[in-house]
Amino acid sequence: MTIRLTMAFSDNPRVQPLKDGSVKPQNIELDCITLDPSTLFLRNLFHDEFDVAEMSISETLLALERGDGTKWDWSALPVFLSRGHHWPYLYVNTGSGIAGLADIRGKRIGVPDYDMTAALWFRITLKDLYGIEAGDNVWFNGRTKELSHGGALSLDKEGPRGVEHHWLTADQTLDRMLDRGEIDACTAIRPAARVTAGDPTVVDRWGGTPIDGNPRLRKLLADDGKEVVFEFYRRTGCFQANHHVIVQNRILREHPWVALGIVRRLPPLEGDGLRARQAHRPDLPLFRGPGPRRATRYHRRRPLPPRAQRDGPQRRAGDPGFG
Repeated sequence: MTIRLTMAFSDNPRVQPLKDGSVKPQNIELDCITLDPSTLFLRNLFHDEFDVAEMSISETLLALERGDGTKWDWSALPVFLSRGHHWPYLYVNTGSGIAGLADIRGKRIGVPDYDMTAALWFRITLKDLYGIEAGDNVWFNGRTKELSHGGALSLDKEGPRGVEHHWLTADQTLDRMLDRGEIDACTAIRPAARVTAGDPTVVDRWGGTPIDGNPRLRKLLADDGKEVVFEFYRRTGCFQANHHVIVQNRILREHPWVALGIVRRLPPLEGDGLRARQAHRPDLPLFRGPGPRRATRYHRRRPLPPRAQRDGPQRRAGDPGFG
């Protein structure tokens, strides 16, 4: 029996063989849709329209916790599509007094969405490495209530407990606020092709702030966060994965074999270039320069987190700390 499924992913090379048909899941025909992650996750939360999809790990957990059975009835597969890090996009205002991550306590921080996985890892890292609690800072949500993932999860009605949290309006952007000193740090300074400040239809608005040569802005981590990632892994045995794969339970209740069929068709890819190989190694962070060699040496010394070494391969396959 062959079934047809709609699959939605970002432009991720790991799923390209499924999209171009060079890899075919047994007894599954796929209609593939490609979207940018912020739009894809927003549609997952607002419309819940795809049979198989890439999804934010933290937002999956929130959706499963808050679902009432009429939507977000998903199963999460142990396939981790996003292993890159957001540390290269962490910028501070030069007048903020922030010289390193330890100086972030008590500061005003801008994030695209407070509930997104990258922002969660940012808060976890501050706590585990520097003892900085989320409530020690003031947080600004770059996406509006209407177009944020947090808004879709009703966090606009019941915000994070014990935390001062503010929503930006469509006329505000995180880059302009950082440039003006209205926030001290921002985790996601990514220049866009056009200015979209004031456009209520754009999820991640950009204000057009010059970045290179701007005396008011500075990238906080000159190594793009490499040392932070290695230190976090050394202390916790956990790699900061961001995205995984969800499948509708209505599919799995009737065809439970679909889950394994998808997992088996999303293997690590082979590539001629070091960057291509590195991007699809679940145990290697993606950094420029000598990072792959150092990561390989480190993981040879400690190939798996302690819990996974203890619990064996079955536990490893489903442990969300991997990828």
